Amino acid sequence: MAAPLMPSPLDCIGRRRFAFYPSIENGGPNEWLLGSASRSEVQAVNVETGVEIWIARQYIGAVSDHTQVLTVGLRKSLELRGGSVQPSVKRVIEMPPVSAGLFQARGDRGPAAVVAIRLEEGRKSSMSKAVVGIAVGALVLALLAAWLESAVRF
Repeated sequence: MAAPLMPSPLDCIGRRRFAFYPSIENGGPNEWLLGSASRSEVQAVNVETGVEIWIARQYIGAVSDHTQVLTVGLRKSLELRGGSVQPSVKRVIEMPPVSAGLFQARGDRGPAAVVAIRLEEGRKSSMSKAVVGIAVGALVLALLAAWLESAVRF
């Protein structure tokens, strides 16, 4: 037997204003009204700017009425990019591991240590090596033939 469908946490909002937590980056003021909804998405309209956004239901969490402002929890931090809402991604550049000795008190030891950065050298394929070898060999043979021809004429 199939289980009964659970009501959506958004059913209790109605036409009340609410805030997303965490707030949507680049979404303007964090005060929204619930618009229309489908099975997979929910429309929210910003009260001050009038911007309409669609948020996938997979990102919608619980609704809280314990504070002065009705709060809709988001399961991931979202940002508004190019008119669509997407999970925000913080890009991090990974640094190489550093030995513990570099973090000791510097005192008067001089400048900080510098870590060398090497670029990977491109490997040449065996086919390109063969083509270069044949071209050099043909050039040497042509020069040798030209020298022998000029030596025979004299």
